[in-house]
Amino acid sequence: MLFTLTGVFAMVGGLYTWGDGSILAQSELVKVLIPWADIVLTGPLSLVCGYGILKERYWGRILGLITSGVYMFGSILVFISVIWNKDYSVCLLVPAISGLLIALGFTASALKEHHG
Repeated sequence: MLFTLTGVFAMVGGLYTWGDGSILAQSELVKVLIPWADIVLTGPLSLVCGYGILKERYWGRILGLITSGVYMFGSILVFISVIWNKDYSVCLLVPAISGLLIALGFTASALKEHHG
C-alpha cells in the first residue's frame, strides 16, 4: 500500500513542484529535475510495484527493491537540496524521510525474508 500511495503523491506533488507552482510554469531546470523524475519514473514505478506486491507477484518484490533504490537516491538528493538551500521546510523533509524509511524498511524486510 505504501508504494502505491507514494506513487500517487509523487506524481501529484511533482505537478506542483512541491509548492512552487505548476511544473509547466517553472523556468529553472533545478526546480523541475526531481519533480519531473517523480512524474515520469518514481510515480509510475511505485504504482506498478505496489500492484505487484499487493497481488503477491514475484516481479513485484523485485520492483520493490528497485523502487527502494530510487527512493533512497531521491531522498538523498532532496536532503542535499534542503541543506544547500537552507530550506528546512516540512513539506520537503517529510516526503524525503518517508521515502527513505519505506525504502529501508522494505529492503530490510526483503533481506530478512530471503535469509530467514
